[in-house]
Amino acid sequence: MFKKTLLVLLSVLIISGVCFAQEEAAEESMEDSTAAVVEESTLVLEDIQICSAIEDRQPSGVGTVFSDDLDKIYCFTKIVGASDTALVNHVWYMGDQQLVSVSLSVKSASWRTWSSKMLDMGLGKGHVEVVTEGGDVLGKAQFEIQAAEEAVEEAEEAVEEAEEAEETEGTMEDSTEEMTEDVE
Repeated sequence: MFKKTLLVLLSVLIISGVCFAQEEAAEESMEDSTAAVVEESTLVLEDIQICSAIEDRQPSGVGTVFSDDLDKIYCFTKIVGASDTALVNHVWYMGDQQLVSVSLSVKSASWRTWSSKMLDMGLGKGHVEVVTEGGDVLGKAQFEIQAAEEAVEEAEEAVEEAEEAEETEGTMEDSTEEMTEDVE
């Protein structure tokens, strides 16, 4: 009888130990997945720019309208907030059609990264979304691909508008100075 009682007691201890071990493993698994969600949610898109080149790890030729005579365009991003390596995707669209998704590593608390797309997508409007592994969209940038002649005309108009804005600012500054002189 003593042996049976001892055997039953020993069986109960073994079973409870196995259950306890499984419970610990489940808790650790939940902690790991929670940490991954917390890590991902801390990512912030600090900067996103579409450009015609990357020079010295910086965007060059930044704009929203690009000529179809370029070979490719780039999406430059600066992502902050990672405490460990994380992944983001640059998802390129032309119109509503997804062209490609490029997976990029974010390896520090402040990380610059970029992807590029060959301009074989045709003319029209597109955008790039920056998406976390969990599917959260951190931000997006829009662009337009135009025939070379149209792009040059639009760029010239943009330069003219910028020059006019500068002239207007200069006129406003002059009138402010005049008003200040009258008050003194």
